[in-house]
Amino acid sequence: MSAVSPRSDEPDLTFRGRATAWLAAQPQARIATALFLAVSLVGFFARFYRIDFMPFWLDEVTTVNRSSLPFWPMVIDSLSNHHLPSYFALASLFGHYGMTEFVLRLPSAVFGAATCGVLFLIVRTIGGWRAGLVAGLLLALSPLQVQYGQEARSYTFVILMMAIGLLGFVQLARDPRGASRAFGLPGAKLAPWVIYTLGTLGGLNVLSTAFFWLISANIGAIVILLRDKQIERRRFLLRWLGAQAVVLAGTLPWFGAMDVYTRGKMMNATNWVPDMTMHSFVSVLSTLYLMRVSRLINFHLFPAAAPGFGIVLVVLALLGLLYLRRRQRGQARLDVAPSRSLMPALVLVAALPPLLILVISIFKPLWMPRYLLWSSVPFLVFVGLGINQLPRRWQNGAVAAIVLLAAVNLAPYYHAETKPRWDLAAAELRKDMKPGDIILASDELPVYMMNFFLSRKGDVIPETDWTNDVFRAANHLQTGGRVWVMIGRVGQADRTPIPNFKRIIGPLGMPVASVHVGELITMTLYAKPPVPAPKVATRADDCRIIVSNKGSSRVEPLTPSGCLSLALQ
Repeated sequence: MSAVSPRSDEPDLTFRGRATAWLAAQPQARIATALFLAVSLVGFFARFYRIDFMPFWLDEVTTVNRSSLPFWPMVIDSLSNHHLPSYFALASLFGHYGMTEFVLRLPSAVFGAATCGVLFLIVRTIGGWRAGLVAGLLLALSPLQVQYGQEARSYTFVILMMAIGLLGFVQLARDPRGASRAFGLPGAKLAPWVIYTLGTLGGLNVLSTAFFWLISANIGAIVILLRDKQIERRRFLLRWLGAQAVVLAGTLPWFGAMDVYTRGKMMNATNWVPDMTMHSFVSVLSTLYLMRVSRLINFHLFPAAAPGFGIVLVVLALLGLLYLRRRQRGQARLDVAPSRSLMPALVLVAALPPLLILVISIFKPLWMPRYLLWSSVPFLVFVGLGINQLPRRWQNGAVAAIVLLAAVNLAPYYHAETKPRWDLAAAELRKDMKPGDIILASDELPVYMMNFFLSRKGDVIPETDWTNDVFRAANHLQTGGRVWVMIGRVGQADRTPIPNFKRIIGPLGMPVASVHVGELITMTLYAKPPVPAPKVATRADDCRIIVSNKGSSRVEPLTPSGCLSLALQ
């Protein structure tokens, strides 16, 4: 029996059919959907490009190891180490396709791209499609956001959830009267409550830094209650408290379990954070708000490809504040009259989290890009809105110029060494080590990182071949052995600072060779004279010990990671 085709005049009641009919009847919705997808795709490709250029670093290796565990051991390991398990459960699903940089970083790229689209929606509801396009594309091309979008960690996941929460919050602040109206009455708004609650609940189930968003949102709600006198205050308050109850009910059990598995030391999760310095303070602000390319592991700022671009963003953010103020005074002619609470509520959710972290850092170090990463999102809300303060005839050109400058500003990131190259160090060391050589490191982490990369090829450095005891290394030298000293950054707060370690190894004497691997790692070779005649390099990629035929102690590097110096006595 042949299938009966539906009559052409009958409505298509499938989801796809209804969505198509809705879009056909809503030209503005079609434009918004197209721009949302465009912004998200730009964000994805910015994060997808060279996603595996840099190797895993210490924190990402934690993701690899944890995601390799069975489900319940993975949950327990997460909670025991002050982490919520949601992201690692997701990463383990991707891990079935391989524990490579490419595979495990893909979720972060997707989450980061989706956040760009959500930011477009947030700003579009306040200031139109141009403002939304500027904000979304700036987030898509932000070096800091792209860098975390290429990292196998949970930070872009939590930012996406908080951005969804912000979307709901903005809708509540934009029309608090509708949000407080009885459901079923004309103009009543249910969707903002659902969006805010689900986004905030999701964020708190990914990373505890979402508590800063929760605090700022609650203070923002107080502003709405105090400033918008025409709302049904009692109903708005009850709904807000109900949303907080749902969020906390779905969150606190996890933090209770974390407190149990950390044996009451849950608050020690950030004990590793280094003290804030003027350098780190400026570096973090520059990456967050001025879109500077940085090396997060040591707060290093690379030269700006578009000098002055960050200042342009700050000026646009100030113009965005003026735009909101103009709207609040009723001088703008928009489809919905703005509430009196929109501007102060947005300022609060943008400024309060970084200010709280700054104050906390005075007593307990917390000033790190990962904890402040969220602040870029509400900041770019104001930047996008600033476009509307420009003369109308300039706006399209300004949008194009800003996006072009952002792309130029991002370009150097893809060639910068943003992570330590322990993969290259491992390969170089195994090539140069001879039987009987030992490795001296400040602690086990350099060897841990090198073994991670060596294990991919079925090789490891055995425990007998390395030490962190300088006296054992000195004795090994006295008996005619050779010692390789590994000096380099492993994490954002190394257990033994490099200057201290260099003083510790002073008794070893003068090295016979020093090899730079990338910009963050140095391998130095110590050997008691007489030293066998070293091999003279015949190829540009040969990174072994190099001397001139005349016995000079001077060495010319052959490659960027090649031999740097030689000191023969």
